[in-house]
Amino acid sequence: MKGIILAGGYGKRVMPLSYYKPKPMLPVANRPVVDYAVGRLAAAGITDITFALGYKPEEILDYVCGYIDLTIGASYEIAPMGTAGSVKAALPADGDEFVVLSADTLCGSDLSSLIRAHRQSGAIATMEITRVNDLGRFGAVVTENGMLTEICEKCADNAGKAGLANAGTYILSRKVFDYVPDGVPFDFARDLFPLLLRRGEKIAASETGGYWKDMGNLSDYYDANFEAAAMYFPSARHLRPVRSRYVRGSLIASSALVSGYVKDCIVGDGAIVPSSARLEKCIVLPGEYVDGVMNGCIIGRDFVLNPLLGASNLKNTEDATNIFSIFTQIKL
Repeated sequence: MKGIILAGGYGKRVMPLSYYKPKPMLPVANRPVVDYAVGRLAAAGITDITFALGYKPEEILDYVCGYIDLTIGASYEIAPMGTAGSVKAALPADGDEFVVLSADTLCGSDLSSLIRAHRQSGAIATMEITRVNDLGRFGAVVTENGMLTEICEKCADNAGKAGLANAGTYILSRKVFDYVPDGVPFDFARDLFPLLLRRGEKIAASETGGYWKDMGNLSDYYDANFEAAAMYFPSARHLRPVRSRYVRGSLIASSALVSGYVKDCIVGDGAIVPSSARLEKCIVLPGEYVDGVMNGCIIGRDFVLNPLLGASNLKNTEDATNIFSIFTQIKL
């Protein structure tokens, strides 16, 4: 069994964070979010991992090559080819079964049980599913006797409805990719799985247990930081781990310099909080210098974001305006 991690998206919905860092490298509780996906694979005994890269690949590759005891590969797409298309391009030459998961989703369930369920089902593919409160934000699924019968990818009619959703982790047989065309964008949820169902192929569905979070927007990203800080997630050994400690309820990177007042905060690697600062429930991104009084904010290089209010304070107005302009021109 080999792992493939989707790590090539633009991260448009968490802009401007993703202007400076690719989304898989955004810190969550002082760990790059991609580290959670790698740790999940390693905990299941999967040590051969390929990354499907696209946007800002250099920083991701530099980090993942620091893992110890793992075999790391990478594939690059010049133009977006959809989730299924990018995974097909990243397929290793050998192997018959693959675990595919997203770099920007946190999940606390054991992959080993999902793999067992796949092998017992006899299906060509197995989708991990989870219960959510708003199906309009995710791919709604219908199952019968442990098999997928229908999928509706982010249908507006499902807004506000609770139910089962696609959790974004798949166990796939190599045969699946015979259905993925070359050279055109092709997505798992929108294209491949409906096609497999029409062709009569079996897709198993296994409900995840425990914590699951898709970081689709800034509010989700903010929440994920504090939720992950309060939980245990497996991690893989790395040459450059970020060490953190708890001080008065705040998670503070060991390399951060904090002399100001911080309460229930997350302070990133190399950040500086001087004595004049007063922060509550804030996320200070790595390497940032923070001054003033702030509450409930994400603090970065050229911005201070309040994800709950949807407000932003742009430190460098000209540069930040250019950032917004660049991202609005990206077509996903």
